[in-house]
Amino acid sequence: MLDTMYREPWKEPLLELSVEELKTAQNFISELIQALEVFQESKAEPIVIFPPEKTINIDERRADKRFNVEIEGFCSIMERGVSEILPEIPIRIKDISQHGIRFVIDQPLTPSDILIIKFYLSSIKTAGQLYKNPQKKIYVEVRRVLESLTSAGVKYEIGARSVESERVIGLIKEREKHTLINKQLAEKGDVKILIVSMKEARSKYLEGLLLKQGYIVYEANKKQQAIALLRRNKCDIVVSDLDTVRINEFELLKDIRDEFPDIASIVEIGAIEDWIHILPFGVSDYLTKNFSDREFTIIIESVQRKLLYKSMFGGSFRKKQQASQNVLVLSGSEIFKKLLCNVSREKGLKLFFVNAEEHATNALKRYKIDFILVDTEVAGLDGCRFLSAVKKKFPNIMTVVASKNLQQRCDFLVSGADSFFVEPIAAKEILALVS
Repeated sequence: MLDTMYREPWKEPLLELSVEELKTAQNFISELIQALEVFQESKAEPIVIFPPEKTINIDERRADKRFNVEIEGFCSIMERGVSEILPEIPIRIKDISQHGIRFVIDQPLTPSDILIIKFYLSSIKTAGQLYKNPQKKIYVEVRRVLESLTSAGVKYEIGARSVESERVIGLIKEREKHTLINKQLAEKGDVKILIVSMKEARSKYLEGLLLKQGYIVYEANKKQQAIALLRRNKCDIVVSDLDTVRINEFELLKDIRDEFPDIASIVEIGAIEDWIHILPFGVSDYLTKNFSDREFTIIIESVQRKLLYKSMFGGSFRKKQQASQNVLVLSGSEIFKKLLCNVSREKGLKLFFVNAEEHATNALKRYKIDFILVDTEVAGLDGCRFLSAVKKKFPNIMTVVASKNLQQRCDFLVSGADSFFVEPIAAKEILALVS
Protein backbone atom coordinates (compact mmCIF):
# COMPACT_ATOMS: atom_id res chain seq x y z
CA MET A 1 0.00 0.00 0.00
CA LEU A 2 2.75 2.48 1.01
CA ASP A 3 4.85 1.55 -2.02
CA THR A 4 1.91 2.37 -4.27
CA MET A 5 1.20 5.65 -2.43
CA TYR A 6 4.79 6.96 -2.75
CA ARG A 7 5.61 5.58 -6.19
CA GLU A 8 5.77 9.04 -7.92
CA PRO A 9 9.42 10.17 -8.40
CA TRP A 10 8.91 13.65 -6.87
CA LYS A 11 7.84 12.06 -3.56
CA GLU A 12 10.95 9.93 -3.14
CA PRO A 13 13.17 12.70 -1.64
CA LEU A 14 10.50 13.35 0.98
CA LEU A 15 10.84 9.78 2.28
CA GLU A 16 14.40 10.57 3.33
CA LEU A 17 13.31 13.47 5.58
CA SER A 18 12.67 13.26 9.30
CA VAL A 19 9.26 14.05 10.79
CA GLU A 20 10.48 17.51 11.90
CA GLU A 21 11.85 18.22 8.44
CA LEU A 22 8.56 17.12 6.89
CA LYS A 23 6.66 19.50 9.20
CA THR A 24 8.95 22.36 8.13
CA ALA A 25 8.39 21.41 4.47
CA GLN A 26 4.65 21.33 5.11
CA ASN A 27 4.71 24.88 6.49
CA PHE A 28 6.77 26.08 3.51
CA ILE A 29 4.34 24.47 1.04
CA SER A 30 1.37 26.15 2.78
CA GLU A 31 3.09 29.55 2.57
CA LEU A 32 4.01 28.92 -1.08
CA ILE A 33 0.40 28.09 -1.96
CA GLN A 34 -0.78 31.31 -0.30
CA ALA A 35 1.84 33.35 -2.15
CA LEU A 36 0.83 31.77 -5.47
CA GLU A 37 -2.84 32.53 -4.83
CA VAL A 38 -2.08 36.17 -4.00
CA PHE A 39 0.14 36.45 -7.05
CA GLN A 40 -2.56 35.04 -9.34
CA GLU A 41 -5.22 37.35 -7.89
CA SER A 42 -3.06 40.45 -8.29
CA LYS A 43 -1.84 39.57 -11.76
CA ALA A 44 -3.06 42.28 -14.18
CA GLU A 45 -3.19 42.62 -17.93
CA PRO A 46 -0.04 43.95 -19.58
CA ILE A 47 0.52 47.71 -19.46
CA VAL A 48 1.17 49.16 -22.90
CA ILE A 49 4.30 51.34 -22.74
CA PHE A 50 5.31 53.87 -25.39
CA PRO A 51 8.06 54.08 -26.45
CA PRO A 52 8.57 50.36 -25.72
CA GLU A 53 11.24 49.54 -23.17
CA LYS A 54 14.36 48.05 -24.72
CA THR A 55 17.08 45.81 -23.34
CA ILE A 56 20.42 47.55 -22.82
CA ASN A 57 23.11 45.92 -24.97
CA ILE A 58 26.72 45.45 -23.95
CA ASP A 59 27.99 48.56 -25.78
CA GLU A 60 25.41 50.78 -24.07
CA ARG A 61 26.28 49.28 -20.72
CA ARG A 62 29.96 50.09 -21.22
CA ALA A 63 29.15 53.65 -22.36
CA ASP A 64 27.04 54.12 -19.22
CA LYS A 65 29.77 52.57 -17.05
CA ARG A 66 27.22 50.02 -15.87
CA PHE A 67 28.37 46.92 -14.00
CA ASN A 68 26.74 43.65 -13.01
CA VAL A 69 27.42 42.94 -9.36
CA GLU A 70 26.12 40.49 -6.80
CA ILE A 71 26.68 42.14 -3.44
CA GLU A 72 24.74 42.65 -0.24
CA GLY A 73 23.68 46.05 1.01
CA PHE A 74 21.10 47.92 3.06
CA CYS A 75 18.48 50.54 2.24
CA SER A 76 16.50 52.93 4.42
CA ILE A 77 13.39 54.84 3.37
CA MET A 78 13.44 58.57 4.06
CA GLU A 79 10.20 60.07 5.28
CA ARG A 80 9.23 63.77 5.36
CA GLY A 81 12.44 65.04 6.87
CA VAL A 82 16.09 64.10 6.61
CA SER A 83 16.01 63.07 10.28
CA GLU A 84 13.04 60.75 9.70
CA ILE A 85 14.68 57.57 8.41
CA LEU A 86 13.08 54.14 8.71
CA PRO A 87 15.11 51.06 9.81
CA GLU A 88 17.61 49.49 7.42
CA ILE A 89 16.36 46.69 5.13
CA PRO A 90 18.72 44.08 3.61
CA ILE A 91 18.98 44.16 -0.19
CA ARG A 92 20.91 42.33 -2.89
CA ILE A 93 22.39 44.67 -5.50
CA LYS A 94 22.28 43.32 -9.06
CA ASP A 95 23.37 46.23 -11.24
CA ILE A 96 24.93 49.63 -10.64
CA SER A 97 25.92 52.65 -12.74
CA GLN A 98 26.66 56.34 -12.41
CA HIS A 99 22.97 57.08 -12.97
CA GLY A 100 21.24 54.48 -10.84
CA ILE A 101 21.03 51.10 -9.22
CA ARG A 102 19.01 47.89 -9.50
CA PHE A 103 18.49 45.64 -6.50
CA VAL A 104 16.23 42.94 -5.07
CA ILE A 105 14.36 43.28 -1.78
CA ASP A 106 11.90 41.16 0.20
CA GLN A 107 9.27 43.87 0.72
CA PRO A 108 7.51 46.22 -1.73
CA LEU A 109 8.60 49.82 -2.13
CA THR A 110 6.62 52.68 -3.63
CA PRO A 111 7.76 54.52 -6.75
CA SER A 112 8.99 58.00 -5.70
CA ASP A 113 10.33 56.68 -2.36
CA ILE A 114 13.65 58.33 -1.45
CA LEU A 115 16.20 55.78 -0.20
CA ILE A 116 19.58 55.79 1.45
CA ILE A 117 21.58 52.79 0.20
CA LYS A 118 24.75 51.56 1.88
CA PHE A 119 27.07 48.93 0.45
CA TYR A 120 30.70 47.90 0.13
CA LEU A 121 32.01 47.73 -3.43
CA SER A 122 35.26 45.87 -3.91
CA SER A 123 37.40 46.92 -6.88
CA ILE A 124 37.47 43.27 -7.94
CA LYS A 125 33.72 43.45 -8.56
CA THR A 126 33.96 45.97 -11.41
CA ALA A 127 35.80 46.37 -14.68
CA GLY A 128 36.75 49.98 -13.98
CA GLN A 129 36.90 52.72 -11.35
CA LEU A 130 33.22 53.45 -10.69
CA TYR A 131 33.71 54.81 -7.18
CA LYS A 132 36.79 56.20 -5.48
CA ASN A 133 35.88 54.77 -2.07
CA PRO A 134 34.72 51.14 -1.74
CA GLN A 135 32.32 51.86 1.14
CA LYS A 136 29.40 53.84 -0.27
CA LYS A 137 26.31 55.67 0.91
CA ILE A 138 24.14 56.93 -1.94
CA TYR A 139 20.73 58.55 -2.32
CA VAL A 140 18.27 57.24 -4.90
CA GLU A 141 14.66 57.74 -5.96
CA VAL A 142 12.61 54.61 -6.74
CA ARG A 143 11.43 54.64 -10.37
CA ARG A 144 10.30 51.05 -10.98
CA VAL A 145 9.06 48.13 -8.86
CA LEU A 146 8.65 44.67 -10.41
CA GLU A 147 7.16 41.80 -8.40
CA SER A 148 8.24 38.23 -9.07
CA LEU A 149 7.64 34.86 -7.47
CA THR A 150 10.77 32.81 -6.72
CA SER A 151 11.47 29.57 -4.89
CA ALA A 152 12.25 31.72 -1.84
CA GLY A 153 8.91 33.56 -2.02
CA VAL A 154 7.81 36.91 -3.45
CA LYS A 155 10.68 39.26 -4.33
CA TYR A 156 10.72 42.83 -5.62
CA GLU A 157 13.21 44.07 -8.18
CA ILE A 158 13.76 47.80 -7.72
CA GLY A 159 15.08 50.22 -10.30
CA ALA A 160 16.19 53.51 -8.71
CA ARG A 161 17.74 56.70 -10.05
CA SER A 162 20.67 58.37 -8.32
CA VAL A 163 20.00 61.82 -6.82
CA GLU A 164 22.41 64.30 -5.29
CA SER A 165 22.09 65.04 -1.57
CA GLU A 166 20.99 68.61 -2.38
CA ARG A 167 18.22 67.25 -4.61
CA VAL A 168 17.11 64.92 -1.81
CA ILE A 169 16.52 67.93 0.42
CA GLY A 170 14.66 69.58 -2.46
CA LEU A 171 12.40 66.54 -2.97
CA ILE A 172 11.57 66.41 0.73
CA LYS A 173 10.76 70.12 0.75
CA GLU A 174 8.47 69.60 -2.24
CA ARG A 175 6.52 67.00 -0.26
CA GLU A 176 6.27 69.37 2.70
CA LYS A 177 4.98 72.12 0.42
CA HIS A 178 2.14 69.89 -0.76
CA THR A 179 1.12 69.39 2.87
CA LEU A 180 1.33 73.14 3.47
CA ILE A 181 -0.90 73.84 0.45
CA ASN A 182 -3.67 71.71 1.96
CA LYS A 183 -3.40 73.60 5.24
CA GLN A 184 -3.50 77.01 3.56
CA LEU A 185 -6.59 76.06 1.55
CA ALA A 186 -8.50 76.02 4.83
CA GLU A 187 -7.36 79.57 5.68
CA LYS A 188 -9.71 81.80 3.66
CA GLY A 189 -8.88 85.08 5.45
CA ASP A 190 -5.76 85.75 3.38
CA VAL A 191 -7.50 85.36 -0.01
CA LYS A 192 -8.88 88.49 -1.72
CA ILE A 193 -11.56 88.12 -4.39
CA LEU A 194 -12.96 90.80 -6.70
CA ILE A 195 -16.44 90.30 -8.22
CA VAL A 196 -17.00 92.27 -11.43
CA SER A 197 -20.55 92.14 -12.81
CA MET A 198 -23.29 94.32 -14.21
CA LYS A 199 -25.81 92.01 -12.51
CA GLU A 200 -26.00 93.74 -9.12
CA ALA A 201 -28.32 91.27 -7.37
CA ARG A 202 -26.23 88.27 -8.40
CA SER A 203 -23.03 90.08 -7.46
CA LYS A 204 -24.36 90.90 -3.97
CA TYR A 205 -25.42 87.29 -3.44
CA LEU A 206 -21.95 85.93 -4.36
CA GLU A 207 -20.31 88.55 -2.16
CA GLY A 208 -22.36 87.37 0.82
CA LEU A 209 -21.57 83.73 0.07
CA LEU A 210 -17.82 84.41 -0.03
CA LEU A 211 -17.87 86.57 3.09
CA LYS A 212 -19.56 83.77 5.04
CA GLN A 213 -16.72 81.45 4.01
CA GLY A 214 -14.13 83.91 5.33
CA TYR A 215 -12.78 85.47 2.12
CA ILE A 216 -12.02 89.18 1.71
CA VAL A 217 -14.35 90.43 -1.04
CA TYR A 218 -14.48 93.53 -3.27
CA GLU A 219 -17.19 94.44 -5.77
CA ALA A 220 -17.25 96.42 -9.04
CA ASN A 221 -19.82 96.78 -11.83
CA LYS A 222 -17.62 98.07 -14.65
CA LYS A 223 -14.11 97.72 -15.99
CA GLN A 224 -12.66 101.08 -14.88
CA GLN A 225 -13.80 100.55 -11.30
CA ALA A 226 -12.42 96.99 -11.30
CA ILE A 227 -8.96 98.03 -12.56
CA ALA A 228 -8.79 100.83 -9.97
CA LEU A 229 -9.62 98.34 -7.19
CA LEU A 230 -7.00 95.89 -8.44
CA ARG A 231 -4.37 98.63 -8.42
CA ARG A 232 -5.18 99.56 -4.81
CA ASN A 233 -5.62 96.03 -3.49
CA LYS A 234 -3.53 92.94 -4.13
CA CYS A 235 -6.34 90.59 -5.15
CA ASP A 236 -5.91 86.89 -5.87
CA ILE A 237 -9.01 86.03 -7.94
CA VAL A 238 -11.41 87.96 -10.18
CA VAL A 239 -14.92 86.53 -10.74
CA SER A 240 -17.07 87.81 -13.61
CA ASP A 241 -19.63 86.73 -16.22
CA LEU A 242 -19.62 86.54 -19.99
CA ASP A 243 -21.97 89.52 -20.50
CA THR A 244 -19.64 91.75 -18.48
CA VAL A 245 -16.27 90.62 -19.89
CA ARG A 246 -17.31 90.68 -23.56
CA ILE A 247 -17.83 94.48 -23.48
CA ASN A 248 -15.40 96.23 -25.85
CA GLU A 249 -14.16 92.88 -27.17
CA PHE A 250 -13.15 91.41 -23.81
CA GLU A 251 -11.26 94.52 -22.71
CA LEU A 252 -11.52 93.64 -19.02
CA LEU A 253 -9.85 90.24 -19.52
CA LYS A 254 -7.16 91.74 -21.74
CA ASP A 255 -6.28 94.41 -19.15
CA ILE A 256 -6.16 91.87 -16.30
CA ARG A 257 -3.96 89.56 -18.36
CA ASP A 258 -1.54 92.34 -19.35
CA GLU A 259 -1.35 94.34 -16.09
CA PHE A 260 -2.01 91.66 -13.45
CA PRO A 261 -0.66 88.36 -14.85
CA ASP A 262 -0.55 86.71 -11.41
CA ILE A 263 -4.26 87.22 -10.75
CA ALA A 264 -6.53 84.27 -11.56
CA SER A 265 -9.83 84.91 -13.34
CA ILE A 266 -13.07 82.92 -13.36
CA VAL A 267 -15.88 83.64 -15.83
CA GLU A 268 -19.47 82.39 -15.92
CA ILE A 269 -20.16 81.08 -19.43
CA GLY A 270 -23.33 80.13 -21.30
CA ALA A 271 -21.94 77.13 -23.22
CA ILE A 272 -18.68 75.21 -23.45
CA GLU A 273 -18.00 76.94 -26.80
CA ASP A 274 -17.71 80.24 -24.87
CA TRP A 275 -14.77 78.74 -22.99
CA ILE A 276 -12.92 78.34 -26.29
CA HIS A 277 -13.39 82.05 -27.03
CA ILE A 278 -12.03 83.30 -23.69
CA LEU A 279 -9.10 80.85 -23.37
CA PRO A 280 -6.66 83.16 -25.23
CA PHE A 281 -7.17 85.81 -22.52
CA GLY A 282 -5.59 83.67 -19.81
CA VAL A 283 -8.81 82.82 -17.96
CA SER A 284 -8.13 80.28 -15.21
CA ASP A 285 -11.49 78.52 -15.02
CA TYR A 286 -15.19 78.89 -15.75
CA LEU A 287 -18.59 78.59 -14.09
CA THR A 288 -21.58 77.12 -15.92
CA LYS A 289 -24.69 79.21 -16.51
CA ASN A 290 -26.91 79.49 -13.39
CA PHE A 291 -24.22 77.69 -11.35
CA SER A 292 -25.02 76.37 -7.89
CA ASP A 293 -23.44 77.45 -4.60
CA ARG A 294 -21.62 74.10 -4.51
CA GLU A 295 -20.11 74.60 -7.96
CA PHE A 296 -19.06 78.15 -7.08
CA THR A 297 -17.32 77.03 -3.87
CA ILE A 298 -15.57 74.11 -5.58
CA ILE A 299 -14.26 76.22 -8.49
CA ILE A 300 -13.03 78.98 -6.16
CA GLU A 301 -11.10 76.40 -4.09
CA SER A 302 -9.75 74.69 -7.23
CA VAL A 303 -8.38 77.99 -8.56
CA GLN A 304 -7.02 78.87 -5.12
CA ARG A 305 -5.16 75.54 -5.06
CA LYS A 306 -3.56 76.30 -8.45
CA LEU A 307 -2.46 79.74 -7.20
CA LEU A 308 -0.89 78.21 -4.09
CA TYR A 309 0.86 75.58 -6.22
CA LYS A 310 2.24 78.30 -8.48
CA SER A 311 3.45 80.43 -5.55
CA MET A 312 5.02 77.44 -3.77
CA PHE A 313 6.81 75.89 -6.74
CA GLY A 314 7.06 78.63 -9.37
CA GLY A 315 7.60 78.29 -13.12
CA SER A 316 11.04 76.70 -12.80
CA PHE A 317 9.54 73.67 -11.06
CA ARG A 318 7.05 73.18 -13.89
CA LYS A 319 9.80 73.33 -16.52
CA LYS A 320 11.86 70.82 -14.57
CA GLN A 321 8.87 68.48 -14.27
CA GLN A 322 8.32 68.56 -18.04
CA ALA A 323 11.60 66.76 -18.67
CA SER A 324 11.29 62.96 -18.88
CA GLN A 325 7.74 62.80 -17.57
CA ASN A 326 6.01 59.47 -17.04
CA VAL A 327 2.36 59.83 -18.11
CA LEU A 328 -0.28 57.27 -17.07
CA VAL A 329 -3.27 57.26 -19.44
CA LEU A 330 -6.47 55.56 -18.25
CA SER A 331 -8.41 55.62 -21.51
CA GLY A 332 -9.55 53.51 -24.41
CA SER A 333 -9.59 56.47 -26.80
CA GLU A 334 -7.48 55.98 -29.92
CA ILE A 335 -7.57 59.76 -30.45
CA PHE A 336 -5.83 60.46 -27.13
CA LYS A 337 -3.41 57.61 -27.75
CA LYS A 338 -2.38 58.89 -31.18
CA LEU A 339 -2.03 62.51 -30.03
CA LEU A 340 0.00 61.63 -26.94
CA CYS A 341 2.29 59.29 -28.88
CA ASN A 342 3.07 62.14 -31.28
CA VAL A 343 3.89 64.43 -28.34
CA SER A 344 6.00 61.68 -26.78
CA ARG A 345 8.23 61.57 -29.85
CA GLU A 346 8.80 65.34 -29.65
CA LYS A 347 9.04 65.85 -25.87
CA GLY A 348 10.49 62.56 -24.64
CA LEU A 349 7.43 61.52 -22.61
CA LYS A 350 7.09 57.96 -21.36
CA LEU A 351 3.48 56.82 -21.77
CA PHE A 352 1.72 54.03 -19.87
CA PHE A 353 -1.64 53.12 -21.44
CA VAL A 354 -4.21 51.14 -19.44
CA ASN A 355 -7.91 50.54 -20.01
CA ALA A 356 -9.08 49.68 -16.48
CA GLU A 357 -8.70 51.16 -13.01
CA GLU A 358 -7.07 48.01 -11.61
CA HIS A 359 -4.38 48.20 -14.28
CA ALA A 360 -3.81 51.88 -13.47
CA THR A 361 -3.34 50.97 -9.81
CA ASN A 362 -0.89 48.27 -10.84
CA ALA A 363 1.08 50.78 -12.94
CA LEU A 364 1.32 53.16 -9.95
CA LYS A 365 2.78 50.33 -7.89
CA ARG A 366 5.38 49.56 -10.56
CA TYR A 367 6.45 52.90 -12.01
CA LYS A 368 7.19 56.47 -10.94
CA ILE A 369 4.29 58.45 -12.46
CA ASP A 370 4.29 62.25 -12.88
CA PHE A 371 1.01 62.87 -14.70
CA ILE A 372 -2.31 60.97 -14.90
CA LEU A 373 -5.01 61.38 -17.54
CA VAL A 374 -8.37 59.82 -16.67
CA ASP A 375 -10.99 59.39 -19.39
CA THR A 376 -14.47 59.11 -17.85
CA GLU A 377 -15.59 56.99 -20.80
CA VAL A 378 -13.53 54.23 -19.17
CA ALA A 379 -13.50 55.20 -15.49
CA GLY A 380 -17.02 56.61 -15.02
CA LEU A 381 -17.75 58.16 -11.61
CA ASP A 382 -15.68 55.35 -10.02
CA GLY A 383 -12.76 57.41 -11.24
CA CYS A 384 -13.50 59.84 -8.38
CA ARG A 385 -12.60 57.18 -5.83
CA PHE A 386 -9.49 56.26 -7.82
CA LEU A 387 -8.28 59.88 -8.00
CA SER A 388 -8.96 60.44 -4.32
CA ALA A 389 -6.76 57.44 -3.44
CA VAL A 390 -4.03 58.63 -5.84
CA LYS A 391 -3.94 62.15 -4.39
CA LYS A 392 -3.78 60.79 -0.85
CA LYS A 393 -0.75 58.62 -1.59
CA PHE A 394 0.90 60.66 -4.37
CA PRO A 395 0.00 64.35 -3.81
CA ASN A 396 2.64 65.54 -6.27
CA ILE A 397 1.13 63.71 -9.29
CA MET A 398 -0.76 66.03 -11.62
CA THR A 399 -4.20 64.61 -12.38
CA VAL A 400 -6.39 65.60 -15.33
CA VAL A 401 -9.86 64.35 -16.26
CA ALA A 402 -11.33 64.34 -19.78
CA SER A 403 -15.09 63.90 -20.12
CA LYS A 404 -18.05 64.41 -22.41
CA ASN A 405 -20.27 65.14 -19.40
CA LEU A 406 -19.87 68.58 -17.81
CA GLN A 407 -22.07 67.52 -14.88
CA GLN A 408 -19.24 65.32 -13.59
CA ARG A 409 -16.82 68.23 -13.16
CA CYS A 410 -17.51 69.13 -9.51
CA ASP A 411 -17.35 65.51 -8.33
CA PHE A 412 -13.94 65.00 -9.91
CA LEU A 413 -12.53 68.32 -8.72
CA VAL A 414 -13.59 67.50 -5.14
CA SER A 415 -11.90 64.11 -5.52
CA GLY A 416 -8.57 65.76 -6.30
CA ALA A 417 -8.47 66.34 -10.07
CA ASP A 418 -6.22 69.30 -10.84
CA SER A 419 -8.07 70.01 -14.08
CA PHE A 420 -11.29 68.86 -15.74
CA PHE A 421 -11.66 69.23 -19.50
CA VAL A 422 -14.76 68.67 -21.58
CA GLU A 423 -14.59 67.34 -25.10
CA PRO A 424 -14.20 68.43 -27.87
CA ILE A 425 -11.49 70.79 -26.53
CA ALA A 426 -10.11 68.33 -23.96
CA ALA A 427 -7.42 66.94 -26.27
CA LYS A 428 -6.06 70.40 -27.09
CA GLU A 429 -5.83 71.47 -23.43
CA ILE A 430 -4.32 68.20 -22.24
CA LEU A 431 -1.62 68.40 -24.89
CA ALA A 432 -0.83 71.94 -23.74
CA LEU A 433 -0.29 70.63 -20.19
CA VAL A 434 2.07 67.80 -21.05
CA SER A 435 4.03 69.51 -23.84
